[in-house]
Amino acid sequence: MNLPSRLLALLVAVLPGVAAAAAVAIVDVTVLPMDSNRSLPHQTVLVEGDRIVQVGPVAEVKVPADARRISGKGRFLMPGLAEMHGHNPALGSTPEFVAQVYFLYVANGVTTVRSMLGYAGQIELRDQVRKGGMVGPTLYLAGPSFSGNGAAAVLTPQAAIDRVRAQQAEGWDLLKVHPGLKVEVYDAMAKTAKEVGIEFSGHVPAAVGLVHAIKAGQRTIDHLDGYIEHLKAQDAPVDAAKLKEIVAFTKETGTWVVPTMALWEAIIGSADADHVTNLPELKYLPKRMVDNWRTSYVKKVTAPNFNATQARQIAANRKVLLKALADADTRIMFGTDAPQIFSVPGFSIHRELKAMAEVGMSNYAILRSATKAVGDYYAGVDKFGTVAVGQRADLLLLEGDPLQSLDNVAKRAGVMVRGSWIAEEEIQRRLAQIAADSAK
Repeated sequence: MNLPSRLLALLVAVLPGVAAAAAVAIVDVTVLPMDSNRSLPHQTVLVEGDRIVQVGPVAEVKVPADARRISGKGRFLMPGLAEMHGHNPALGSTPEFVAQVYFLYVANGVTTVRSMLGYAGQIELRDQVRKGGMVGPTLYLAGPSFSGNGAAAVLTPQAAIDRVRAQQAEGWDLLKVHPGLKVEVYDAMAKTAKEVGIEFSGHVPAAVGLVHAIKAGQRTIDHLDGYIEHLKAQDAPVDAAKLKEIVAFTKETGTWVVPTMALWEAIIGSADADHVTNLPELKYLPKRMVDNWRTSYVKKVTAPNFNATQARQIAANRKVLLKALADADTRIMFGTDAPQIFSVPGFSIHRELKAMAEVGMSNYAILRSATKAVGDYYAGVDKFGTVAVGQRADLLLLEGDPLQSLDNVAKRAGVMVRGSWIAEEEIQRRLAQIAADSAK
């Protein structure tokens, strides 16, 4: 598929302020490697190309004469963050909007995105971004949905087999599971995915159920989908014994979960309407999109048949569930489902960080879920997620220590994505332009 000419023009236009030096050195910085809960003061991190090539005490790292030096004094350096349930802009979006969404991710230190719904043209975008033609996060792409609903529904085992083989041949990174699949169709998909070597992740179809999906090898359970239903906890507190059992099963099988806590409150209607409809970051998305979100949400929560008590119970039970999963040290990865209702790419991470902290997770555990955990998940594909030699040079330079306060994740000095440095001044200039364009 040929990309539109306007998009090709954007792909080759590197933003002002993005470093193109042969080497970049962040000097005298406190490094948060994220391989454990530790800090390394007075370090220099040297980057060449898209890789970290040296990390060590200032006195021991020789910085090349032609390297760009960035002061790390009084600052903290951590790996770039990952969004493990994000999305590319919708099919039909303008090239300008695609570029804006990618920049919104990077502007907030999100340097890796697993995009969970594929459509034509995304593979070309993924490859162009990785080659450096466009400022954006490294993308891992799910193909078009495996759903039991809609015009493109997968209704038979043979249709599932054919779609798995087609998507693997086309070069998608994973399969996306949506609701509505029959058990026999899901099983055909799972069996064929294993045969051709492609993972499948996402929702848990009601007919399949959580335990069956985990046994079938679904690699991630996104939105904690299927857990509340498995626990029969839609209208009552979670049964402690049942919770312990399913948490142990999740850990035993090595299943990954992507909670999307803040987003799900908007989905079920437990989020405070005044708060979410007036989030300041909404200014970075098109006014028509935001107005539609506001209208649909208010309509949902004010409908005569809306069960606010049930929504609050489910939200409370999800917090209990996430706390139990975290306490058991199950495999948790960070995700917000942006762009989605009230979840603005990149900016949505700050609401999710807070939501995870509210259940009792430590700052380190939360940040690990967005860094090292994701690097572990993709260990067979690339090296990233920690600050160490050989890792992809995705870095977030902060003015305060995020291990002490998650609020410091928003206090950036700049972001490095695949070795290219973007200073905070340039980030703010570009954000201001995006806000102005979105208000039109």
